[in-house]
Amino acid sequence: MEAVFFILVGGALFSQSWNLLGLLAEGRSLGLLLGLLALISLTALVIDPVIIQSELHHSHWATNNTVFKSLIVLWAVYLLASGAQNFLDLEERSVGLFAGFVSVISILTFLYFVTRFAPESNKYGEAVWLSMSVATFILAINAGLTFFHQAIPFHVIRLVSGWSLLVGGSILGLVGILIGIGTISL
Repeated sequence: MEAVFFILVGGALFSQSWNLLGLLAEGRSLGLLLGLLALISLTALVIDPVIIQSELHHSHWATNNTVFKSLIVLWAVYLLASGAQNFLDLEERSVGLFAGFVSVISILTFLYFVTRFAPESNKYGEAVWLSMSVATFILAINAGLTFFHQAIPFHVIRLVSGWSLLVGGSILGLVGILIGIGTISL
């Protein structure tokens, strides 16, 4: 579940960065790609978790699972909205305002995973704690930068947002691949 989500959202953020950096000629193809990646990322909801669920922590696995699945749905809706905005060439402020909401929820998810998976209080291990913390922090930062770029027409931050999406999407994809091949595991 985590690997699929991180790879697909990382790919979506990487694609969005090309538009912000001015490397795409038109936004319709980006909108179609973002919508497709958002819909495919919803398939992660039915896949069994790899690193969140553990036999060691039966009391918290349902909460951890619910928090992560809520994050998946939130980001899928955000990517669908962003894809529709790009495909239909709509005003970007509404998606930017929604990105602010997504950023706040992603920060709360980051804080949840930082405290819940802390190596001092859990047996999940440092790799699981670090991967979940870094991934949710990257999601929160990228949504926050998108908020400041689109909702508040702060055009100076366009390149910063583009490069952050590029690097953040790459890191998310790498974390997803490492979880998928079993390098990061319980």
